[in-house]
Amino acid sequence: MTVSSKLTTYVFGVILALILIAKALTMWTDFLWFGAMGQAEVFTTILSTRMVLGIVVGVLFFAWLWANLRFARKPLPDNITLIGKRLLPDEERAQVEQYADKALLVFALIGGLMAGLVASGKWLQWLQYTHAVDFGQTDPLFGKDAGFYVFKLAFLQYAFRSVFYAVVIAAITSTLVHLYQEAIRIVGNTVQATSRARYHILGLVSLALLVKVWGYRLGQLALLVGDRGQVLSGATYSDVHGRIPMAYGLMALCLMAAIVIVANARSRKLFVPAGALAVVLLVSLLGGAGYPTLLQKLVVQPTELQKERPYIEHNITATNTAYDLDDVDTELHRVDGVLTWEDVQKNRLTVDNIRLWDHRPLERTMDQIQALRAYYDFPDVDVDRYTINGRVRQVMLSPRQVDSAKIPGTETWVKTNLQYTHGFGVAASPVNEIRKGSSDEGLPNFWVKNIPPESVPGMEIDQPRIYYYTSIRPRLIELIQSIRRHELLGDREQPQTPSDDSTGQPPQTPDRPGAAAQRIMDEPVAVIEPYVVVNTKEEELDYTRLVGDVEEKVSNRYDGRGGVPVGGLMRRIAFAARFQDWKLLFTQSLTRDSRVLINRTVPERIAALCPYFLICDPDPYITIQKGRLEWIIDAYTYSRMYPYSKPHRDIAVNYIRNSIKVRCDAYDGVPEFYVIDRDDPMVQCYQRIFPNLFKKEPMPEKMRDHLRYPALLFTVQAQIYADYHMLDPQTFYQREDSWSIPNELYASEPRPTEAYYAVMKLPGEEKEEFILMLPFTLKGREDRNMVAWMAARCDGDHYGQLLCYKMQAGLLVDGPMMIESRIGQNREFSEKQTLWSQKGSNIIRGNLLVIPIANDLLYVEPVYIASTASAIPELKMVAVATGNPARVGLGVDLDDALANLFGKTTQEVAEGLGRVEPAATTEGEAAPPVSAATPPAAVVDLLNQAITLQSEKQKALAEGDLGGFQTLDRQQSELIEKAREAAE
Repeated sequence: MTVSSKLTTYVFGVILALILIAKALTMWTDFLWFGAMGQAEVFTTILSTRMVLGIVVGVLFFAWLWANLRFARKPLPDNITLIGKRLLPDEERAQVEQYADKALLVFALIGGLMAGLVASGKWLQWLQYTHAVDFGQTDPLFGKDAGFYVFKLAFLQYAFRSVFYAVVIAAITSTLVHLYQEAIRIVGNTVQATSRARYHILGLVSLALLVKVWGYRLGQLALLVGDRGQVLSGATYSDVHGRIPMAYGLMALCLMAAIVIVANARSRKLFVPAGALAVVLLVSLLGGAGYPTLLQKLVVQPTELQKERPYIEHNITATNTAYDLDDVDTELHRVDGVLTWEDVQKNRLTVDNIRLWDHRPLERTMDQIQALRAYYDFPDVDVDRYTINGRVRQVMLSPRQVDSAKIPGTETWVKTNLQYTHGFGVAASPVNEIRKGSSDEGLPNFWVKNIPPESVPGMEIDQPRIYYYTSIRPRLIELIQSIRRHELLGDREQPQTPSDDSTGQPPQTPDRPGAAAQRIMDEPVAVIEPYVVVNTKEEELDYTRLVGDVEEKVSNRYDGRGGVPVGGLMRRIAFAARFQDWKLLFTQSLTRDSRVLINRTVPERIAALCPYFLICDPDPYITIQKGRLEWIIDAYTYSRMYPYSKPHRDIAVNYIRNSIKVRCDAYDGVPEFYVIDRDDPMVQCYQRIFPNLFKKEPMPEKMRDHLRYPALLFTVQAQIYADYHMLDPQTFYQREDSWSIPNELYASEPRPTEAYYAVMKLPGEEKEEFILMLPFTLKGREDRNMVAWMAARCDGDHYGQLLCYKMQAGLLVDGPMMIESRIGQNREFSEKQTLWSQKGSNIIRGNLLVIPIANDLLYVEPVYIASTASAIPELKMVAVATGNPARVGLGVDLDDALANLFGKTTQEVAEGLGRVEPAATTEGEAAPPVSAATPPAAVVDLLNQAITLQSEKQKALAEGDLGGFQTLDRQQSELIEKAREAAE
């Protein structure tokens, strides 16, 4: 070996050693982090499984490949004579022989290492396979429990591919070695081989065919998973009557071909073995793909509904089960009444909790008036409910977090990592209150504000510091990154669609479900892990305050359970290597009591603790519990392997459950996992794998009071239910009653309606409760009438119950876009919109809320303006509307808008809703009479209804509907008579 080659080897060895050392140090810091949270068992379980799988598979692959290569390397017997041209001259052969055995050994070692690395990545599939749980639902085709597909099929597919590729690689490399050894020679159009070489290679080919039999069987089972670009998911008619029989035929053909090849191994002629292999390939390519395609076109398509009916039923049943939609309570919501002022008064708590503040403008407003320091930021605003003065009130909260990019002055490592370590407090305001009559008019009325926090009774904060926070990145990016971590780093196994050489199914088209999301996931994402060190010689800044004319800093010293103790030199080196930040090693500010806080964003923290087997909701929400700030995070179990279930187009899963709620203190950062759905087989499997991860004691009552059904899961379920509420196969096939989530206007652009939380009284219930809801319209007619609305209950024992209220057929119920249009056409609204736009302000139309009250619907839309100079959104108008009769009321707040809608004064609305006491009168003095110029509200309401019927009468007359005209005329006369009686 030359000097330069030795030097290259040494340099390569040093680089490899440094990489391995850095990897080992990072793993050690991971172990310390898991241990600091009491979850070292999770780390050791995953690590030991990866090591065992990697070593076992790597050693087996190496031993198998090396044994075959050594067998092929045996020298030829002396009595063998082959004709034909030699592969290499003697001089070249002598040079190659010096390195041949070493090269083959290195090749086998590299192959074993690669196989071991791939196997170590299958740790989750192996643990699922060995801890599988039955679902209690069997597939209708093969009679296997759904748990087989969810927990076992993916690992079996990996095992098949590993064995098959091992045999194929051994056969190819052994053939090459035999050619080099000249045990196989090509003479013209014929191949000559020694008996040993012939037995060896044909034996491997026969073994590959036998293994392929197993692959065809797994391919049959895989037909039940995924939709492969089809309308239906799971096996279809052409699968059952085409691909599955063809797979059985190919299995028999492979078995016979293997026998024929072995039986003819003695023959020097390879025509028969080659012919047997060619027949298998030809049948798999032509018959596997051609026959099912012809079956689909000639038999299925002419009578598709009749042929596919049973498979549509399987798809409907499985999809509803997989998305937990098989227990949706469906009821009829009769929207056949007229919403009156009395109805509103009877639902006072519902009206008190109508959300007027949209999270987007409110977030901007909080940033402007409650950040208070340039380095603070409000990343997101969430809705929750609190009991204030004995009443349940909806409240919007957002944490005041440190944004390291906004830390003032010259950026230094000490500032970003040692001093500005935490956020401080929250801003919170009721969903429906605005300030009036001051310079703050149009801004929210904060119930928690300022630094240090000032709170109303019931929302006091004793520990306002936020060391663990939510991400500042957009929610969609968070979700994509969360799923991408599962796709690219762990659970990579997609439902394996049989290829053309198995059952003949063509590859998936680019437009398969999840393809768009997958393309986004495939883009590189740079993640810089933020960290801070606490309990150092530096003071951790809480806030600054003015004492006289002097600005004074208020500091804190961390005394929580979070983080990993820095300890001695070795730990410093390990963390410096992890972050590639050597200031951590050389700074003089650290002590042995200092603690390193890592994985500080809550979603990433949960994802790091539960890698790849749970999806963490990207939108955690902060709560105030017993004076402390606590994060509540929704964690989902999921699968892509549930048989016959339809994959969701955006997140590419076909089974999902919100079985786990996680509580994480914003100061300590130690997550606690509570199982809320113990019937979920997936969480049962993970409880077997990680028995100490999940809390065994019941959830604290204070946490239970703040549980809310996750909007992400609810939206996914609503999108699936929009089609899969159709349980009849014919209706489903023809899409006769397919629904859609309608659009609404935000600012001035249409966008899908977001699921929204509300405190309201559900039809037929006695009291108000906290729910999540969405409206539905007919698919393809999103701008038309509403056909249903869906709700998820969040309180007490009803948590997680899904309800769907359908409108009666044939009744026109205004959808969101119809109401948006009506508001936009209102003369007063149009005039104010024009006026505000001329003053250099941007008009922001907020979420349109549909609030069911009595036998009607109340529509509410807030309108904000944001000056181009200040960009602080202010709530300047509230629009309310009803559909029967078609009315719109505008006002500066909800009370004013309701007064306009029902012909009341604002004072009367406030009194009727209990916001103020009725005006007092002096004893013996009569209350002032109603002005003759102001008719009673009941009279105005009845006359408005009569006026509305006039246009309907004219329409009926123009269409020649005399019966309808007479009915409307009679109703109008009755309303006028009632108005006269009310006036008297």
